[in-house]
Amino acid sequence: MHRLLFNAALLATASASAASAQPVSVTLTEFKVRLSSDTVKAGPITFRVKNSGKTSHSFYVLGDNVDKGTPDIAAGQESSLTVTLKAGTYEVFCSMSENSHKLAGMTRQLVVLPSDGPAVPRKPER
Repeated sequence: MHRLLFNAALLATASASAASAQPVSVTLTEFKVRLSSDTVKAGPITFRVKNSGKTSHSFYVLGDNVDKGTPDIAAGQESSLTVTLKAGTYEVFCSMSENSHKLAGMTRQLVVLPSDGPAVPRKPER
């Protein structure tokens, strides 16, 4: 019974974290990664990833003890990824085909500001 309550509490915490996470829209195409913002505040971030390309892609976040990504996303499909990021710079990219998509240009830098810092500037998609 205690294990069941613990698991329920853990699930509720994870759901609450995802619900309060900053949203960042991501669009993947051949061979670009577009972000709704290049800069976010530290804390939970939910990447809402849409594959607008013609082939399968994925979305990966790497840096400061974060090494997570989505499963492969088929053309025209969507996925999401919630991670908690500390202040710093992270690399986001498509890890498909042994990183050949990344090498073809599907990579970006994401700057994470301290959560108590100034407002996050919004940059237009590229």
